[in-house]
Amino acid sequence: MKFIKFLILILSLSLISCGKKAPPLPIKESIPKEPSLQIKATQGGFELLITLPTHTQGGYLLTKIKKLIIEKKEWSLDRAKAEKKIYKIKLKPSLHPAATTIVYNDYKVKNRYCYSYRVKVEKDFLVKTPFTAPVSVCWHNPPSFPENFRIKQVQKNVILLSWDRPTKDIYGLKLKEGVFYRIEKLFQGKKKVIEVKGNEFWDKITSSKKVCYRIRAVLDFKGTLIPGPKTPQICTKD
Repeated sequence: MKFIKFLILILSLSLISCGKKAPPLPIKESIPKEPSLQIKATQGGFELLITLPTHTQGGYLLTKIKKLIIEKKEWSLDRAKAEKKIYKIKLKPSLHPAATTIVYNDYKVKNRYCYSYRVKVEKDFLVKTPFTAPVSVCWHNPPSFPENFRIKQVQKNVILLSWDRPTKDIYGLKLKEGVFYRIEKLFQGKKKVIEVKGNEFWDKITSSKKVCYRIRAVLDFKGTLIPGPKTPQICTKD
């Protein structure tokens, strides 16, 4: 009889323990690892590439994120005493182990203004990462098309591309800052990008094959590379 009572007691304790939840993780171990941030300029503004964490500081799998917060600071280059404006952008990303990068496009930018961005992740009310180190960029209206883009057959297998520097930005304002150029060479379904500082480019080609080119100006403004629109493509003869 005593043995049966002992078995019943053991089974009862087992059932009770199975119903208990695992103790919550300490806050320090449940904090997500820091996200990372990269920024590049597009023709319309800035593209923010944010890589979300997949694990916590304690090495546990991160299954959800309550908020992704982007802090944006803005200041004018033409007003030395202008105060920096601060904006908060809140996103609700869904985590997926095969797609951890979020692309956020910021088109709310102003000519001759600089910006800094930093991001942080909130898992819940008390559990959040610190902000990442700020990344700073500056904005200027993109340059317009390179002018008089033309192609000339110099020899049987040699062509000369030439163009004139754009004198205005895409809004028709005078362009004072320097630019360089990116040429796209399109050949047999492949694309090659070539950077050029001057206003001409010599290229060797196969005379029996059609080759097409298009070009865009890129403005280097305070270290931020801002691309302008691409020209229509021009081609060699078949």
